[in-house]
Amino acid sequence: MTAGTLLRAARRSSGLGQQVLAERAQTSQPDVSAVERGRRTPTVDTLVRLLDSAGHKLIAVKTSHPDAVETSARIADALRSGAAQAALRRFLDYSDGLAATSGVERVMLTAAEPYPSGSPVWDAALAAVAEYWLDQEGLPKPHWLNDPSRTLPSPQTLDVSIYDLPPRIDEVPPPFARRNVLVERGTLASI
Repeated sequence: MTAGTLLRAARRSSGLGQQVLAERAQTSQPDVSAVERGRRTPTVDTLVRLLDSAGHKLIAVKTSHPDAVETSARIADALRSGAAQAALRRFLDYSDGLAATSGVERVMLTAAEPYPSGSPVWDAALAAVAEYWLDQEGLPKPHWLNDPSRTLPSPQTLDVSIYDLPPRIDEVPPPFARRNVLVERGTLASI
C-alpha cells in the first residue's frame, strides 16, 4: 500500500477534507494532495504527523497479505479498467489472506476503513468478507463494517460474467445475506 492510499483512507474515514487536514498538520493542502496522489513520497515522520492529524496511528504489522484499504483501491482500479474478473481476483486475494491469518493479524487486515471503490456492491462485499472471516474466530469487528452504505437496498450478485449461475440463497453466508450481496460460501475458496 502506498503512503497516499493510506493517508487518503485515514482522512476520509475521519470525515476530513484535505484543507482541514493540512491545517491540523501545519502543512498546505497542495502538499496533502501531492502525497495522496502519489506525486510526493513523505518521510515517515511526515506521514506519522499527517495520520496523527487525521486521528490515526501508523502501525507496522508483519504480513504479506493485502488489507481492506489496499484491496478496495485494487478493486477500484480494476473496475475503472472494466475488468470485473480482475476485481473478483482482488476480492478473492483479500479473502484468501484473511483465511490464511488468525488473531491479531486478521484483525489488522480489517482495521482501517477502506474508501469506496466506486461500486456499492463491491463495497458491501468487502465488508461482508471481512466480517465473515472475523466471525470465524469471534474476533472484534471495526466500526466501518456497520456503515449503512455497505448494505445494498436489494439482493445483488457481483455480476462478473454473464455465464455466472444464480447463487443458491442457502449457500450465502450470513454477513453477505445481511448486506444483500449474493456470494456463495464456495466462492470464497481460492481459485
